[in-house]
Amino acid sequence: MKVNLEILSSAYRLGEISIELPRIKELVPHMMTRRRLTKAAKICVELLHSVEHFEGGRILCGSAFGELETTANILNAIDKEEPLSPTDFQNSVYNTAVSYLSILYHNQNEILTISSGDKTALNVLKAGALKALDGDTLLLLCFETLDITGIEQVNHCIDYLESGVALVVRVTEREATLRLQKSELKGIPNSISEMLHVAQNAPQLERAIIEVNL
Repeated sequence: MKVNLEILSSAYRLGEISIELPRIKELVPHMMTRRRLTKAAKICVELLHSVEHFEGGRILCGSAFGELETTANILNAIDKEEPLSPTDFQNSVYNTAVSYLSILYHNQNEILTISSGDKTALNVLKAGALKALDGDTLLLLCFETLDITGIEQVNHCIDYLESGVALVVRVTEREATLRLQKSELKGIPNSISEMLHVAQNAPQLERAIIEVNL
C-alpha cells in the first residue's frame, strides 16, 4: 500500500554539542514551567513555533534514544546507590517531550511516540501516513539529545549530538515530487535521517509530496 503525503511546512535544528534556543524564554515565559521542560521538550517547542499550518491536532513523535540525559542520571544514581530523582524518573519515558508540548498548548488530541532505532524517522512517516488517511493535518516530530557526560567514550560516528525535525503533513492524491530517502548530511543520527531529508528539500519545491510505502 502506498500513501502520498503533502509537506505543508517543515523545520529542523542541528547542534554539534547543543541546539541554541534563544526564543525559549519568549515561547515559555513562565519560569517554573520552563525549568521543568527537558531539553527535548524545549526543542519540540522551538520546532512547533517554526512550522506553519498546524493549529493543534494529532502529533507523532520519534526518538531512538529518548531523554538520554535523564536516563543516564537514573543509571548513575543506581550505580552510586543514591536516591533516584522523582523528576528524572518521570522525565525518562519516551513520550515526555511531546507530552509537555500537549500540556503547554492544551492539545487534547492523540499523541504517539515511536522508537525504532535507525528506522525511527521512517516509521514515524509510515505511522503518519496511516493516521493521515483520516483526512486531518498531523505534526510529525523526531529528536535526539545525546549531549551527556562521557558521550565521547561511546560515540564515534555522530557529529550532531542534538537534533530535531518537524513536518506538518496531510494526505493527498497528487503524485510524489520528492523522493523519500536518507539525508546526505554526514554525522547526523540515522534515526532522524529520512525526515531531515524531507525538511531540507521540501522548501525548494512548490508542492512537496512524498510517497510512503506501508
